[in-house]
Order: sequence, then structure tokens, then C-alpha cells
Amino acid sequence: MEEELKEHVKDEELNKDDAFLNTLNSTLSVKRDYEKMQYDYEWLDKIEYALPYLDNILKNPKRFIVNEEEVVKVELARRVTVESVIHLTQHTNLIQDIDKDGDVKPSKILNINREESLDTYENRFVFTLINNMEFFFNERVAASGASSYYIDKKDSTYDGNAKVGTENIHISLSINSLDKDISENKNKYGESFEDRVKKVKLQIDGFHASELYRTLSKLHVAPVRSPIRKTNVILKNPNFRIAESLWNYIQSFQSKDKKEFDKKDYFDNGNMKEDFNHAVLLAYIASRSISESGSNHTINKVATEMIERLIENILDTDITMDEDKLKKLFDSQIQQIKKRNKEKSKKIYNIFVDRIEKEKNNYKEKALIFKEI
Repeated sequence: MEEELKEHVKDEELNKDDAFLNTLNSTLSVKRDYEKMQYDYEWLDKIEYALPYLDNILKNPKRFIVNEEEVVKVELARRVTVESVIHLTQHTNLIQDIDKDGDVKPSKILNINREESLDTYENRFVFTLINNMEFFFNERVAASGASSYYIDKKDSTYDGNAKVGTENIHISLSINSLDKDISENKNKYGESFEDRVKKVKLQIDGFHASELYRTLSKLHVAPVRSPIRKTNVILKNPNFRIAESLWNYIQSFQSKDKKEFDKKDYFDNGNMKEDFNHAVLLAYIASRSISESGSNHTINKVATEMIERLIENILDTDITMDEDKLKKLFDSQIQQIKKRNKEKSKKIYNIFVDRIEKEKNNYKEKALIFKEI
């Protein structure tokens, strides 16, 4: 008789659960705003590495001698060279007079001015590289951020109504989560992105003040274009080899920055909503115990019913699930929970022991006062 009564009560509870699910009318609103930005700062490393070598070139620029030839009046000639005499023998019309001693008096003579010039191919290459590097640097600074980051914001709002007999049930559930991380970029010396950018900009501004840059800028020299000529200086000078390496890097640059984003805003009518429906059913089962006593019997009954529903949901979700798989699944979860509980207990125990030791030492210090008396 008692067993029959228990079965009757159990059937009645299951009927309530079925009525809850059959009459449940629910909506699930899902929103997600996800963004991840991973900046690559290799370009800044390359520029920082090349700057000292460019500075070496600017401090000791390559020069060549320019000979400017001009036929001028004798009195305006700065100096008479062998080339001037040879030119005069070839242009006798410039001879004004020959005196009785045979001395030649020219009316005009070839004047040669020798000057140093910075307008070499190698210097124009460095001049163009500085301009290209500055444009590239400003462009990358504008496109980059000081820190890589990700932000993942998820909002779920569940609203449902059900009727079990004369009982009207309303369920409202809101889950809001925010996961974010900001990774500040620093180099091996602990310098921030902003500090590094300031240092590089200061050095580039210093390059503009160099003799080579100012001279070639005034001359409005034509910029060098790829491919770079393999002169002896560019091939053999270590400073120019680094400069050419930076040139090639800038010319072939492709950003390695990675950006991911995902935006969602919809009403779910699939598996997620079904999972919520079963979750609120378990909550409803637990809430039924409010009207009953808080005895172990009631707690065990609610727990048993919730476990039954949980197993039923698992079996509905995975048709391949058998008794062995289910047992392994439960055993695994039980062991994990026991392990976590054991770790929590150990932490609490250590805190408790530590507190007792501190209190004991405190009492000892206070007791010393009476000893001194």
C-alpha cells in the first residue's frame, strides 16, 4: 500500500512537470558584441633597429668632387691650372697679345671651380628612404593602438509563462556577462608603445636637421625608386646594407594585425531556448518545495526529481547515450566536485589554523606585560 502511494505521488509530480513544459510559452533574447584586436609591432622594431645605422650615414655622408668649367675674363679667374693652359692653346682666339719676350696675354681664360657635392646616388637613396620611412611610420602609428585587446559582452533575457492546474507561473531570467582583457605593449626594455613612438619621431626630426637632408631638400633632388642600384657602397657598407633592408621591408609591407568581431541580436527558437526551458523546469521543481517542510525527506525528493529530469534531458539530447556512458559522465563530475570541495576545505582549514596562530601569538605578547610586573 505504501509503495503504491509513493508511485502515485511520483506520477503526480511528473504530471505537473509535463503540464509545466506543455503550457510553457517562452521567449529568449540573445545579444552578443564581440571584438578582438591583436596588433603586430614588427614594423616598429624594424625602424628602431635601423635608426642608428641611418644616423651613422648622416653623420659621415659620402661626397664627390664637382668640377665647374667656365671661360672668364683674366682678371676674374681665381686660379690658373694646367687645364687652363691647355684650353688656351686650343683656343688661340682668346689670346689678346704676345709681347717681345714671348709672354702670352689672354683676354679670357678657362676657370675651373672644384666643389664637394652631396648629390650622389647613395645619398639620394638615404634621403628618399627617410621620407618614405616617415610617411610609413605616421601611417602605421595612426593604424595601430597602444594595446591589444578583446571585449566579449553577452546578454540573454528569458521570459516565460506556464500554467499547472490552477497555478500560474511566470519566469523571468536575465544573464549578463562581460569578458575583456587589455594587453599593454611593451618592449624588452619596458618601454610603452607611446614612449617608443615619441623616441622614433624625435630621431626622425633630428634627421631633417642633418646637413645631407637639408642640402638635398634645397636641391629638390629626384627621389630614388625601386629597384635599388647595387653600387659598391650599398653592397659593402654595413650601414647602407641595413638601410636597404629597411627600404625592402617598407616596400613589401603587409599588415599582420588581426581583427575579429561578432555581433548578434536575435530571438532564439532552437536548442538554446530548449535548454533554458529545461533549466527553468528544474528551478520550478525546486520551488515547489517552498510549500513543503525543509526536511531531509523533502530535499531528497526534490533532488531525486531534478536528477531524473536531468537524465531524461541528456538521453533526449544524445541518442547514443547508454547506461555505461551515463555512469561514467556522472562519476567524472562527482569526482571533480569532490576534488574542488576538498581544495576549498583545505584552504578554509589553512586560514583557520593561521588565524589561531596569530591569536595565540597575540595573547603571548599581552601575557608578557604581567611577567614584567
